[in-house]
Amino acid sequence: MKKIVFISGATASGKSDFTHKLIDKYFNNAAILSIDSIQVYRYMDIGSAKPSKEEINKYNYKMVNLIEPSVNFNVNDYLDILKDTVDNIDNTPIFGVGGTGFYIDSIKYGLFEEENEDKEKAVKIRKELYEKIEKYGLESLYLDLLNIDKEAALTIDRFNSRRVVRALEVYYNTGKKFSELKKQRKRKLDIEYISYIIDIEREELYNNINKRVDNMFDKGLLDEVKYIINNYNVDKTNTSIQAIGYKECYDYIVNNAMSLDELKELIKKNTRNFAKRQLTWFRKDEKLENIKRIKPTDIENTAKEIMDFYKQ
Repeated sequence: MKKIVFISGATASGKSDFTHKLIDKYFNNAAILSIDSIQVYRYMDIGSAKPSKEEINKYNYKMVNLIEPSVNFNVNDYLDILKDTVDNIDNTPIFGVGGTGFYIDSIKYGLFEEENEDKEKAVKIRKELYEKIEKYGLESLYLDLLNIDKEAALTIDRFNSRRVVRALEVYYNTGKKFSELKKQRKRKLDIEYISYIIDIEREELYNNINKRVDNMFDKGLLDEVKYIINNYNVDKTNTSIQAIGYKECYDYIVNNAMSLDELKELIKKNTRNFAKRQLTWFRKDEKLENIKRIKPTDIENTAKEIMDFYKQ
């Protein structure tokens, strides 16, 4: 049984920096699993705050740069690759680092398998649902989900189009409620783990987010999105373009929907709102298991606990 140390937290809370410091000082042969739904894509580096090429090599990152931006990739695909990846990591500490709560929970607790799902039908349904979002707005789909599967709707972020579409897609494809299928979790990695959440003050977190967005534009975020659009023929139905930072830039580039200043402020606002939802998700997880909150400076004590965990 493999052991994994999960280090999670809201976007821009300092998860990666904290883990890098741990590895530099105490675990120089470790591997890092990126638990991020966008860092799996090639060429999507700036907007996903992906580690640099040097950091990917130095810290032995896994689960980054797996697929092209035109590929629609979900948590099932992620778990398929992750299982083989973890199986091939031998005799070294493994850190699972990221803020995608749904992916983290799926690794820890398992994920249902859609045995009766028609893949071709799913693509058609998904396209129709996104067309409905374009025409009527996401709120319309969320209200549909409330009527069809209230239990799922109340646990899903109503502003996350991917999650809302996925729940409806499963229902229209299989005839089974998403909430019922979730209770039949089958796919579970054979792992033992401990979990930490990076805990910083909300004001500091929001300042970090605002600075990060400004830095992304300085690094060339718009050019990155233009490259993806021009070379991979993506649109807002693609999973890659639904990520915060990318979907807003897509509207700016393709639809001329706003000014540059408005674009920057919109991404900052949407990222702050996303961070709020991440914090809510992690508070929910704290009720399910013993997750320790740590400050970005708690390097030494955390390292001792991790060493003890690997000695057990």
